[in-house]
Amino acid sequence: MEGKKTMKHNRADEAVSEIIGTILLLGITVSLFSVICGIVLSYPFSPSSPSTNLVGMVEEDYLLIEHRGGKALDLGTKVSLTIGNNMSEIITVEACLNNESKEDNRWDIGEWFVYQNSSMAGKKVGITVVDVESDSVILMETFQSTEE
Repeated sequence: MEGKKTMKHNRADEAVSEIIGTILLLGITVSLFSVICGIVLSYPFSPSSPSTNLVGMVEEDYLLIEHRGGKALDLGTKVSLTIGNNMSEIITVEACLNNESKEDNRWDIGEWFVYQNSSMAGKKVGITVVDVESDSVILMETFQSTEE
């Protein structure tokens, strides 16, 4: 036995199984993916624009907008008017609905927004309806008013 050398086995001399390496790599990947998803999904997203069908027209000195379906709108919905080239005005829907329409605090199907302004007669009238809840434009049109 003097001619034979015995080898001592150190833990450093043993190889790690490929399976353990694969499991570790998979664990790191899943953890990293979870962290990235958590970061991305934690950002607040603004609500989408409501799906609403509005039809507008200008007759003489009246601006008429009818709600013809879709989501009911808040009474705080803003209507921006540009009359001619120089007069601008912002009105809430609440100011131009009749009292019966205001009872449910929403602008619903079949209800009319009616605004009267004598300076509209014979001029171009640009309207923009903006939903305050989603802060998005619902309707943007330009009309030519008829003469009185």
